Amino acid sequence: MITRILGLIVVVAAIFTGGCIGGKSVESSYLRVGVSSDASLACEEVKKGIPKLAVKRFVSLPALDRETVIIAQGSVLKPDYRWSWEGTPAEIFDLTAGPALSCMNNYEVVTPYRPGLKRALILSGVIMSFELQRKDGEVFKAAVRYSLWDSSGKELLARKYIEAGIPVKSIDGHSIAEAAQQAMNSVMQKTVIWVDGFDSEILSRNTK
Repeated sequence: MITRILGLIVVVAAIFTGGCIGGKSVESSYLRVGVSSDASLACEEVKKGIPKLAVKRFVSLPALDRETVIIAQGSVLKPDYRWSWEGTPAEIFDLTAGPALSCMNNYEVVTPYRPGLKRALILSGVIMSFELQRKDGEVFKAAVRYSLWDSSGKELLARKYIEAGIPVKSIDGHSIAEAAQQAMNSVMQKTVIWVDGFDSEILSRNTK
C-alpha cells in the first residue's frame, strides 16, 4: 500500500514538473512598434550632394536587450511575459532610425553603419530606457544617450540625452504598444532636430 502511494506521488510530481497540469507557460502576445508606413514613405528620396550621417547599431544593457516587455517600479525592472516586442529594443531602434532620420534637411542618413563609407558624421546611441514605468502613474518611457563623432569615429563632437514619456491608457497590449510607438516617434523627432541643427562650422573644422 505504501509502495503504491509513493508511486502515485512520483507520477503526480512528474506530471506537474512536465507542465501537463497547470505548468504550461502563458504564450506571449507580440507587440509591433516601428515607423508607420506613411512616415517611412515620406522621405524616401535620396538627397545628393549633402553630407552623410552614418548611424551605428544601437546597444543597450542586458536587462533591456530582450524582447519581453519590461515593467518598472522606479529603479526595479521586471519582465512581463504576457507581452513581447517583435525584436529587442535595439533592433527596433535600428529599423526605425533610418526612415525617421531620412527626413533631415542637412544630412543624408546611411544605416546601418558600414566601415569605409564616406561620411561626415557618425551617430551612435545607447538605449537607456524602454519600459512601462509605474512609479508615478503609468507612463511608457523611451530614452537614448547619443554620441556624435567626426568622420573618423575617433573624435567625439557632441553628446545628447533624449527621452520621451507617454501616458499609458490601460495595462493591455494595444495601449502599451500605442504608447511605445508615440514615445519612439518623439525620441526620433527630437533626434532629427538635434542632428539637423548641428553647427556646420564645427563640422567643417572636424572633417577636413
